Amino acid sequence: MKHLLSFIFLIPSLGIFAQDSVQIESVPHPYLMDAGDVGITVNVTGLINNISSVPRQDLRAQNSLVIRYVINDHLTFRTGIAPRIMSYRVSSTDSAGKDLIEFDSTARQSLFSIRPGIEYHFNGTKRLDPYAAFDAEVGFIGGFKSGSNTDISDTTGTSQYKRTITEAGGFGIGAKLSVGFNYFVAKRLALGLEYGMGLAYTATGGDRQEVLQIDPTSGSDSTQRQLSSTRVFDTQLFVDPMAHFTLSYFFSL
Repeated sequence: MKHLLSFIFLIPSLGIFAQDSVQIESVPHPYLMDAGDVGITVNVTGLINNISSVPRQDLRAQNSLVIRYVINDHLTFRTGIAPRIMSYRVSSTDSAGKDLIEFDSTARQSLFSIRPGIEYHFNGTKRLDPYAAFDAEVGFIGGFKSGSNTDISDTTGTSQYKRTITEAGGFGIGAKLSVGFNYFVAKRLALGLEYGMGLAYTATGGDRQEVLQIDPTSGSDSTQRQLSSTRVFDTQLFVDPMAHFTLSYFFSL
């Protein structure tokens, strides 16, 4: 009976100790990010007196926006998004003798890639946060289209030359393993270092068409058409040529 009474009086003490333990484990880190935080990461380049931040790049060296979401103390989801639309136009006016030459040229292509990944964070210190990461990537390369219009005017009228070129696009896939760390210089603000190796595969090209339409000042109109096909398949196993220095900031939603 004496031992039973002692055990009964001991239960509240055990409950208080367990509650204190849970409270200690749930206390937020003084500097590290907390579960539910969202972060933005950029690369840092330059020497001490010429430091600048630049977007991170995908496997095709296109600039991307990298967003991180903290799941818990050990897991962080991240994704890189790299949209790019290239639109180019040149216009000029010149003369050759009595002829007036007006030239207009355009080119357009779009690219897009997305790179979802996961980070596993190891136990570090109150400021140091080491991790390993795996990223998968898929990208789409839009078709290329360019054209030019040339008008040649003289005393008899205007000759027109219209050239159009279209080329098929392609796609890319890849994967990358990396190791790195964040060092928090302030709450949710971290400098980091990351290094990795990966595999990338791209398939580009296909059918190509070039059309030239001629409308002379005299005579009949004509159209010249050239068809061809070129495909390029590129597979690369690579390691980063240098470590990536990073700057990250996390904030609560």
